[in-house]
Amino acid sequence: MYSLSDIKTSQVAAIPGWCGDTVEFELRRPSLLALAARGAITNPLMKTARKLFYSGLSPDSGDLEEEGRVLLEIARAALVSPSFEELEAHGIELTDEQLVAIFQFTQLGAKALDRFRRLPTDIDGDLHGTEISV
Repeated sequence: MYSLSDIKTSQVAAIPGWCGDTVEFELRRPSLLALAARGAITNPLMKTARKLFYSGLSPDSGDLEEEGRVLLEIARAALVSPSFEELEAHGIELTDEQLVAIFQFTQLGAKALDRFRRLPTDIDGDLHGTEISV
C-alpha cells in the first residue's frame, strides 16, 4: 500500500535548450481526458488532440495552428517546474523543438514498454557479431 507521499507524479527530464544545449524541466504526464474535462482542450481541438495523443506527430498530420494550440496546452499541463506561467511571466517562449520534446515525454508512458513486448523466444547463447539481431 502506498501513502500519498510515496506517489510520484513528475520527473526531471532534459529537453533541448535555446542555444543548442539541453535544459532540465520537471514534467508530468497529463491526461487527455482531464485536459478536456477542465476545458483546456476545447471541442474544436479534440479531433487534433486525439490524433496527436494516439498517432503522434507527423509532417502531414493536419492543421498546424490547431496542433500548435494543442501542444501549448499540453506543455502548460506538463510543466511543473518551472511552470508554463513562470516562463511566460519572464517573457520566455518555448521553441517548437521544446514543445515537441515535451509532447513526446508525455507519450512515453505505455509506449516506452513496447520494446520489451517482442523479446525473441529462441535465443542461442553463442551468437555474436553481425549474427545478433537488433
